[in-house]
Amino acid sequence: MNKKLSLEETKNYLILWKEHSNKKALETLVICNMPLVVFICKRYLNKGLSYEELESAGLEGLLRAINKFNYKEKEIEGFSTYISTAIENQIRIEFRMNNKHSNVLSLNEPIGYDNEGKEIKIEDILYVDDEEVIDTVMSSILKDTINECMNVLTRKEKTIIALRYGLDGKGKKSLREIGEIFNCSRTMISKQEQKALTKMKHPRNIKKLKDLIDS
Repeated sequence: MNKKLSLEETKNYLILWKEHSNKKALETLVICNMPLVVFICKRYLNKGLSYEELESAGLEGLLRAINKFNYKEKEIEGFSTYISTAIENQIRIEFRMNNKHSNVLSLNEPIGYDNEGKEIKIEDILYVDDEEVIDTVMSSILKDTINECMNVLTRKEKTIIALRYGLDGKGKKSLREIGEIFNCSRTMISKQEQKALTKMKHPRNIKKLKDLIDS
């Protein structure tokens, strides 16, 4: 089956999947919306990813959108736009994750999108209290994940990153301020910061962050 579902059918299948865990309903929603995944993937051909990679990312975005869409609060007429945005966003994330020209992790770099389609940055996550439920993002990305990614750093590098990005809860510090703490130049602190971020850029760490963008 690969027919286009009516709005009523779409809502009924969403109810079957979300309320009754009917896997056949989920399969139907996926199969009937795959043409949209294919259509969007074709826009990004020959731009650095294979079609298989594009389709995999697009499918991931589709599944997340199906799981995230709240048919009780949102008009079912907006479902198509909602999943289109999720599919395209996930493909863009895949491009970022596979960007071979980026050697340094930027904490301002988007790693996902919230319910409104706004970019989520790693830096946004760092200021959330441990006990706070993050319901504005597509996942439960917690502080300890960032800390785990910092395990590859030396004690000094961890301290520099913590001070630089406010992980100690006391706000960000400038290169000059950190230099004064360590009694060295801001240039030296900058170099050590970049070295630390390069270590954190390891694909294994990025994958941890990406995997936590849950549906």
